[in-house]
Amino acid sequence: MLKKHQITPKTIILDVLRLTRSGYCQAAKLIAVGELFDFKASTMRVALTRLLTAGKIETDGSSGYRMNGNTDLLNDYIEQWKLGDLRRKQWQRDDWLMVLLSSNPDRAIRSLSQNTLQFFGFRKAQNKVWIRPNNLLPDLSDLRTLYQLVGLESEALVFKAADIPNPEQFIWESTLWNTQELQSMYEQQLSKLNKSRARLDNLKVKEALRESFMLGGETISLLVKDPLLPDEMFCTPKREQLRHAMCDYDACGQKIWAQFMGESTVINV
Repeated sequence: MLKKHQITPKTIILDVLRLTRSGYCQAAKLIAVGELFDFKASTMRVALTRLLTAGKIETDGSSGYRMNGNTDLLNDYIEQWKLGDLRRKQWQRDDWLMVLLSSNPDRAIRSLSQNTLQFFGFRKAQNKVWIRPNNLLPDLSDLRTLYQLVGLESEALVFKAADIPNPEQFIWESTLWNTQELQSMYEQQLSKLNKSRARLDNLKVKEALRESFMLGGETISLLVKDPLLPDEMFCTPKREQLRHAMCDYDACGQKIWAQFMGESTVINV
């Protein structure tokens, strides 16, 4: 089961700054969005300070913030949800991407590595071996850099493998990814998007922003974390239907966002 997109001061700030990557966003605006989700101004300021210290965001020296340039690789990957199936390439059945984790790591490091691999569609095949079909467009060096940026331990080996016994490949294809669950999530999320889109125009601006922010973030999280399995393993039109619906929903959300940013009150920070 994929984890739902959590709404926290940190995720609010990062999600908002991804919307405004071309420029700085004032702290007052970030705090105003946080208050829509019942987070106090002081809590949002603490989150801003922690993200700044961690190097996730940067400031213009006053009260403006934007994403740190060093995180562009991850941001670009997240934004590629809009490309849908164009993120994939043709897959040969004996072509796999494998990760061999190091021996005896720190428990926290290993946990972060495993979460990172799950995020990018890998599944555990054996003790320290994780695999996924090698059907993603970025080349291996870019993928390796991206995985390590998100949290894969530096000692892990990321490589392509083709000389895999057929019985083993069949087991991987048929058991490691729960395609029925994926199909169900696509259908449920598509239904939620369509119902929300039909009522957004009738909601007050703040109510519409809150709903579109939560549901949009949840849907994008699903599309970003999708394992993007090749058609040989899982072929469904639902993912592309969801992606098209989310593009429409995102355009609507951008209009609501722009309206809110014009109406939100200035907060002393």
